[in-house]
Amino acid sequence: MEKALRAELQMDGRLEVRSKAEADAMLTVTLTRFDLNALAYNRRQDSLAAEYRMMLYGSAVLARAGTDEVILENPNLHGEVEFPYVADLTSSKRSGLPGAAHDLARKVVSTLVTAW
Repeated sequence: MEKALRAELQMDGRLEVRSKAEADAMLTVTLTRFDLNALAYNRRQDSLAAEYRMMLYGSAVLARAGTDEVILENPNLHGEVEFPYVADLTSSKRSGLPGAAHDLARKVVSTLVTAW
């Protein structure tokens, strides 16, 4: 999640990632839930899913550095991605996770930019 959030902040360009000593504010993102749902099933094997939807849920808190005064709090963020089943479920989840993290990071940054 941290990598996706950093990339999204850098791509947006309106906010900068700085060290704690130089920062005006601190962002804390907490992942609160993970869901994985089958969307489509293999025609030959009804019990085998062919496509999944992964959803990451989280909350974000932006607070002023030094005072911890909350500037923004959003407890209801989520990111999602749909992806095909590959080799095994563990590999499938591993392939889907970056997309869900990126979607969640995009929504966190959008919320921050709007508030800041």
